[in-house]
Amino acid sequence: MRRALPWLLCAVALAAVVAPMAQGTAGAKDPRVAGLIAKVNALQGRVGSLQTQVTDLKTTSDALVVKSNCIHAQGAVLRGSGADEGYFYKKAGDSTNVWLLAAFDAPLQGEAPQLYFATVAAACATASYSVGKAPLVARAPTMSHLVQARR
Repeated sequence: MRRALPWLLCAVALAAVVAPMAQGTAGAKDPRVAGLIAKVNALQGRVGSLQTQVTDLKTTSDALVVKSNCIHAQGAVLRGSGADEGYFYKKAGDSTNVWLLAAFDAPLQGEAPQLYFATVAAACATASYSVGKAPLVARAPTMSHLVQARR
């Protein structure tokens, strides 16, 4: 009996290991397993789709960062808001008229800007974009402006 005891313990241990394995293969025939496998496969497809969307979003985000580095703000002030303020302007070929114009100008050192213009860095501009001339608004000068212009 003492010689058979180790063999008996070995057989019980083998049965303890093999029995759950046999139950595992029987569980594979459970009808719920096919549904779970289908759900797992569908989720794997969604994960792949989401990974593609994240990659596309990162690419688009990087492109926007590059483009946003091209845009800056330039402060400006309006010169010539009163009846006797502004810049004198003389058109080529017109020797009789001098115009007093209001204009936007860069602020002086320490002067606070009244507004900001968006500017584009020169390195970002390409030949596919063009800039047109803005229309000028002018008013005829008064007599005091002409006297000041002759000084």
